[in-house]
Amino acid sequence: MTKDKKVQGKVIHGTTPEERFQEIYGMTIEEWSEQQFKAKTGMTTDEWYIKQVKSTMPFDFIKERYDTVTEDDIKLIKDLQLLGLKDGVINVLLDYVAIFSRIGIVHPLVKEMGENWHKENILTVEKAIVFVREEHKKYKESSEK
Repeated sequence: MTKDKKVQGKVIHGTTPEERFQEIYGMTIEEWSEQQFKAKTGMTTDEWYIKQVKSTMPFDFIKERYDTVTEDDIKLIKDLQLLGLKDGVINVLLDYVAIFSRIGIVHPLVKEMGENWHKENILTVEKAIVFVREEHKKYKESSEK
């Protein structure tokens, strides 16, 4: 049995640090972090991310993440651009693959994903972000079962 704690004159019932934080501050740790980020940058994390992916060339994006850009990387980026994907959308796609793939950029897979995004009309950074979040949510839900 967990003992209730008294903080700032309130009895705190939460059993996890997240629950206690929310009881004390009236917001989640994530919401607090978002407020702190906005206070420092003047932007939400989403606004900052959108600005980053829209203002970075895909070649630079790959170089920042992997320290090098290969001929295959250049061909991949050009192929994705020829599909009609804008650089910001390509960066979201590359970021998605880099974060969720344990083996890095697999060019045929990324190209296929780019083709699917084009078919699904995922042609803006905002739509790409929504798609990635939905896919991540599905993945989390299926892995928790």
